[in-house]
Amino acid sequence: MTRGESVRTGGVPDLVVWIDHVPDAIDRLREQHLPDDVRLDFDVASLAHLEAALLDHYTDQEPVEPGSGFVGDAMAYLGEVLLTVGGGGWGWDTAPAGEGEGHPVVVPDPALGLPPLAPLLLIGQALERRTGHEFTTAAGRLAEAVTALRKERPDWEPVKEHTPGVDPEPEVAGHPWLAGWLAERERTFPAWAQETGRPAGTWDFSASSLDALERLAKERVSSAEQFETAKPGLFLQGAAWYVGEVARRERGAAWAYMDPEEHDSTWAGKPYMTQPGVRDGNIASPMAELYAAAVMAEEGESGVLRERLGWYKQR
Repeated sequence: MTRGESVRTGGVPDLVVWIDHVPDAIDRLREQHLPDDVRLDFDVASLAHLEAALLDHYTDQEPVEPGSGFVGDAMAYLGEVLLTVGGGGWGWDTAPAGEGEGHPVVVPDPALGLPPLAPLLLIGQALERRTGHEFTTAAGRLAEAVTALRKERPDWEPVKEHTPGVDPEPEVAGHPWLAGWLAERERTFPAWAQETGRPAGTWDFSASSLDALERLAKERVSSAEQFETAKPGLFLQGAAWYVGEVARRERGAAWAYMDPEEHDSTWAGKPYMTQPGVRDGNIASPMAELYAAAVMAEEGESGVLRERLGWYKQR
């Protein structure tokens, strides 16, 4: 399905960006591209519905390119289902694909000894052959390889590398930097609340209080340019902590932190929110959510913070 010699599994910036993009792509697939009755539960059976939707949307004459849109989002889900079956993780094929300079691939658990699978090429094959079962056939071959190896090694199971925002987040020990940052935010919260000038009781960590915070943020940093040039002082740090705390108290989210010296991820070096134990749970940066509210303010939109609170899955 793809040439293994051109595949890289670490240290490739495009791969880091792709993995961070996967959960958003699956959300878009669910919300924009598929019928409401299609459940993306990461089961092999769901691939038949995905393939049928792609065949309905594209003719066999249209070129298939990676990136944004239906194909790019389908690649993310197809790859995650294949990884669920055969373990392993995402890799990046540096060989050109169409007009692109490379594309993501699925690298099965090394114990299987199988070559990488390219979701982009599988989608192209499905659209060319138009059988309706190319995805499930590929997943079936992986499952057969897993079954055969388990007969030889009954104690073996395929191991899937963790995809942030898709796989359940494990409960992990708090990082010292995060512990210090959270303690400082909690200690300075009374001063932050007083400095905002809002009436006592405004900041009660309710979902509705996010509307008040968004209005305040628009007063302080009313554009993306102002946000980007603002110093990371008491207001922004306190506001980001507040956004995260609402998610923690309202939706059971948890604070997380990756040491940038230990992790090659765009999430590293900043506090962010996860949903431990929730498959396909939300992962979000409170500071980025504040930034989104400031950007939307330029277009007259409101309710961004409360809308994003709704992105967290119910347990």
